[in-house]
Amino acid sequence: MSEKVRWGVIGCGGIAYRRTIPEFVKMASKAELVSVMDINKACAHKVAEEFGIAHFCDNESELLSQDIDAVYIATPQNVHCRQAVQAANAGKHILCEKPIAITAQEVDEIEQACSKAGVQFMLGFCMRNNVYNRKARELVQSGALGQMVMGRAQLTCWYPPIEGAWRQDVNISHGGALLDMGTHCLDILEWIMDSPIVEVTGFQDLMTHDYATKIEDASTIVARFANGAHGVIDNYFNLPDAAAQNALELHGTKGSIIGQGTIGQDPTGKMFSILQEQETGYNADQVRNVDVKRQEYQLEGIGLYGQMIDQFSECVTEGTTPPITLADGRHSVRVVDAIYQAIREKRVVSVES
Repeated sequence: MSEKVRWGVIGCGGIAYRRTIPEFVKMASKAELVSVMDINKACAHKVAEEFGIAHFCDNESELLSQDIDAVYIATPQNVHCRQAVQAANAGKHILCEKPIAITAQEVDEIEQACSKAGVQFMLGFCMRNNVYNRKARELVQSGALGQMVMGRAQLTCWYPPIEGAWRQDVNISHGGALLDMGTHCLDILEWIMDSPIVEVTGFQDLMTHDYATKIEDASTIVARFANGAHGVIDNYFNLPDAAAQNALELHGTKGSIIGQGTIGQDPTGKMFSILQEQETGYNADQVRNVDVKRQEYQLEGIGLYGQMIDQFSECVTEGTTPPITLADGRHSVRVVDAIYQAIREKRVVSVES
């Protein structure tokens, strides 16, 4: 293998064009982008020209025949399994966007193909790379919040009906706001607390938009983590972008961490903590003067997607286990399956272990 990992992109429109490829070209130091593919060949041609990429095509077979070491799959989730298996069979390492697949059985197929081919696989939960989310995890894991009581993660946007939008076609997306955005939120809370979700319930509705098929534009989920903490995961396609807080809240017996804008595609945000263990007994006056205890964090963000490319490139080069594995992807599918079951049956559902 050359000094830099040679990459191809499967599905170079959408998130790949908006975020990953620009950050790849601008900041990835351990990777080289040599080929892009999209079923819309004009799109692939445009991306190749704009970013100075040597090769473009409109099918997986041609891309996988190029001199590449790894692929980034950024297509709708209903084709992730087929494309990942095809890439593994071609001996290519795989970085795949979330959601990883439609079913846990598809994850098993990907795992079998990767194991047989001896290739690495990493799932693209890039929001773990936000510097504020990392700081929050550091504080929680250090015990600064004491016993974890509750976590909340919100990711929202305004997503009206758009002709041809695959996320609005349930036959392709297999879900709405939860599957598209909530998977990030579920993962970030589990990762920060280092504790898996074990029970779920909640509410979902197609409340506002007249989509071509029925997917939820409002999803409010309540979860219980293995450590006993409660969680709220709220995702909406019907809140104005300017009003979206994309909030992170972490509450424990020794204090709280509050983030704004740390859950999303930008590497920025705001965060403060109020960390002080209760020193006295019950205060019937319930006086809360927290200003003197509040600590603001000012951290410099780095592109989430460029970091992701370099992380996986290093794993490929060094032969080390990626930070987000197929097991994480399988668990994510099972949590989502449990949530949709809970919504259908209007009850609390345990996540399959």
